[in-house]
This record gives sequence, structure tokens and C-alpha cells, in this order.
Amino acid sequence: MSSSLSSTIETARLLLRRWRDDDLLPFAALNADPLVMEHFPGVMTRTESDALADRILRHFEQHGFGPWAVE
Repeated sequence: MSSSLSSTIETARLLLRRWRDDDLLPFAALNADPLVMEHFPGVMTRTESDALADRILRHFEQHGFGPWAVE
């Protein structure tokens, strides 16, 4: 999940950063939770979640922006 673009934005309370490989498991857990996904079309399998994360990474690489990971 690494990329040549490695930017961060930091405030006093938050760190916005590019996604890392270790974000995939918690992202998949969120996407598999029916309460989290209540207003989305449905829950995702791990494979579907990983594919979405890959699309996010490719979007960043192609366009220079996209969803950030928040700490």
C-alpha cells in the first residue's frame, strides 16, 4: 500500500496521512460492521474492503488527492 507520494497534514489534535498496509485490517473491520455500514449499500468482505483501499491508493497516485487516514 506504499506509494511515492508521502504527505501528511498535522494539527494540534489530528494527523492526516496517507494509508499504510496496517490500515487494511481495521478498515476491513469497519466495512464488515453492520452498524457502521447501516447507511451504505451493505457490509463488505475483506476482499471487497481491500479492493476499495486499493482504489483509494490508485486515486491518490493518479490525481494527488483522496481520502486520508486520520489519527
